[in-house]
Amino acid sequence: MRFQTRIIFVFLVVALAVSLVLFLRHVSGTRIVARAVAPDGTEMCIIQKFNWGAEPFTTSFVFRRPGGRWGWFYFDHEDIYWGTSRVVVDTNASVAVFYRGNAPAVTFAWATETYTLHRWNRTLTGAQSQLPADWTPELSIR
Repeated sequence: MRFQTRIIFVFLVVALAVSLVLFLRHVSGTRIVARAVAPDGTEMCIIQKFNWGAEPFTTSFVFRRPGGRWGWFYFDHEDIYWGTSRVVVDTNASVAVFYRGNAPAVTFAWATETYTLHRWNRTLTGAQSQLPADWTPELSIR
């Protein structure tokens, strides 16, 4: 190899290695994909955790009323990467709609704690489980 070709090759290898490290750091922990806060202070998030296996990501919806514990709803345990989500908060209807691309993925009515998972047309009222008292989305991020 000529000297210039080697320099370019080394540069490309280093750039690829740095990109891989940054990507793995980004996906390796729990990430907040989307977050919204209702006028009454109810916090709502879609979070995604890398599984390090054949089922790449576990995605969940969590919410918390002011001063309360975080409640959890299932979204998917074999999900693909979800970079970000647009959230539309309708204060008149007390509803937040979280989108995946252009399609609604989750609708949450915070006044009644009613969760709708659109892809399965499933609606649940009340959290499927409560997270530990000291849990927060920020603390779950590694």
